[in-house]
Amino acid sequence: MYPSETQRSAPGLIPVEILHTSGCGNWQGARDAVLRVAEELGVAAELIETVVDTQEAAETLRFVGSPSVRVRGHDVQPEAERRTDYGLG
Repeated sequence: MYPSETQRSAPGLIPVEILHTSGCGNWQGARDAVLRVAEELGVAAELIETVVDTQEAAETLRFVGSPSVRVRGHDVQPEAERRTDYGLG
């Protein structure tokens, strides 16, 4: 199972998942941005890192690109919800 499917956040924490491929050079920058925004907003975030390493995982997780950031299970890019071109891009 992937964290997206099984991970539950502790009470009071907002789950923020960063999905990325193993070769993605940008996921750390996304993590840093999430931490910075959470601090600026005064929000307690629980970071969940998910490595997407197969096409099957990409389809199961509805992965549209690396890195992807989801807050409470919703992608921060609004158009991501409508996309169907899942893959390891």
